[in-house]
Amino acid sequence: MLSESQPTAPTGRDALRRIRAGAIFGTLLAAGPMARTDLAQRTGYSPSTVTGIVQDLSDAGYLRVVGQQASTGGRRRTLIELNRSSVTVAVVGLRGTRIWCALVDLEGKRLDTAEHEFDVQDPVGSAAGIVMTLHSRADTPPVHVVVALPGVVASDGSLALAPAFGPMTHLRLADEMEATTGLRTTVENDVNLIALGERIDGAGNGLDDLVLIHIAEGIGATIIANGEVLDGASRAAGEIGFLPQGLEASPRGERGEFERRWTVAGIKESAARLGLVLPEETVVDALCRAESSAGRQLLADVVRAWAFAAIVCVCVVNPARVIFSGDAVALDEEARRRLRDGVQRASPSFTDVVFAELGNAAILHGAIAKVMQSPTTLFTAAAG
Repeated sequence: MLSESQPTAPTGRDALRRIRAGAIFGTLLAAGPMARTDLAQRTGYSPSTVTGIVQDLSDAGYLRVVGQQASTGGRRRTLIELNRSSVTVAVVGLRGTRIWCALVDLEGKRLDTAEHEFDVQDPVGSAAGIVMTLHSRADTPPVHVVVALPGVVASDGSLALAPAFGPMTHLRLADEMEATTGLRTTVENDVNLIALGERIDGAGNGLDDLVLIHIAEGIGATIIANGEVLDGASRAAGEIGFLPQGLEASPRGERGEFERRWTVAGIKESAARLGLVLPEETVVDALCRAESSAGRQLLADVVRAWAFAAIVCVCVVNPARVIFSGDAVALDEEARRRLRDGVQRASPSFTDVVFAELGNAAILHGAIAKVMQSPTTLFTAAAG
């Protein structure tokens, strides 16, 4: 017989009520403000059940009243919505040799940040430690962790093509993070998160078919088709850094030849061979302002290479829009025009070409979009 101090498993009634509460939480998160009667119709629960659960969630701070529906002749109905500041998410990413973490609510408001050197010999400890730093000082602790990873995250959660994360390329990071922090963890490619963020709140808003090409320490693309990220068989779709430089493709390594040559690091190396000195933090901007013939030719080559990557994507997936993000945003207006013209001139169908709008915030918006794909997990974790 269990003592009074021992926990007991939830009863069938408790479990059912929890499931129903999660469904109402998720419905409001996805659909926005709604009257109780509409919630009952949407979920299939009785009005009395919905009223009781709404009261519980309101008492816990998850829901709030936002007004009343316009009258259609009968009694005006009260509208309720999810209080998006009641749930927070910790987003973790790498920036050079440093790891950063931001605490954000479901509105995308940044509540706290931390940053320190990344320990490649202990990547899990480094990532978990910075999360728990924010967790320990948060008024509303995070219920979910999203790790934005520069690499491929396989369907089993293992890592590949992620040299920045250290030698543990087959590490199942989500499992390790959950075991270490006790928090549900999602690991996603950073460019995928940037693309999701731009689609929801930035340059791709409202489009279901687009390609985002991100240029930074690496080059990668995210394909969104019919509103969903196209992962591919091994979740390696969009690895355009491995595009061949000619008909003879090089053997695959950790980085592709296209990526080595046309990232900012590759551009800086090419410039140095031409006698041009480009500042580390402003490589693209400085190249656009170069007045020498060698500088102008290198810029033309960069624009042509980036356009080539976009043309390949357009030919294969026919997006409505191509978004360039990362260091490509530093191109001046003339270079942007040449890049846009280069893509549109060679593409088999018209494709809009634009530049990202959200900057560093794109990953945060993308992380929120990612976790909201399974909204009841936010409630389950938060209510635990």
